[in-house]
Amino acid sequence: MESIIVTIVNADGSEQPIEIPTGISLSLMEVLKGEGYPIEATCGGMALCATCRVNILNLAELDLPEASDDELYILDTLPDCGGSCRLSCQLPIQENLNGAKLCLPQEVAVA
Repeated sequence: MESIIVTIVNADGSEQPIEIPTGISLSLMEVLKGEGYPIEATCGGMALCATCRVNILNLAELDLPEASDDELYILDTLPDCGGSCRLSCQLPIQENLNGAKLCLPQEVAVA
């Protein structure tokens, strides 16, 4: 597989697919920032701030690695994160992200 598709689902239900080449050494956070989404990522991808969090709408359909203890600790401090929230800085671009449907937090404006 040469690329994967990740889809941003906006608050109005519209979808914006993003095609991402595989084999790059980037995280989902870095790709989203590169695509113009205003992801703060104030900690620089160290799983400390949760300003890069995403809600993965179809998490059960994906074979993503389990969240680390550090990621779970940060996610547990957020009142609006359910079981489908992940830190995009902790998700490397790999084939297992193909088909992911993401919803960004309300305070993050769509690009």
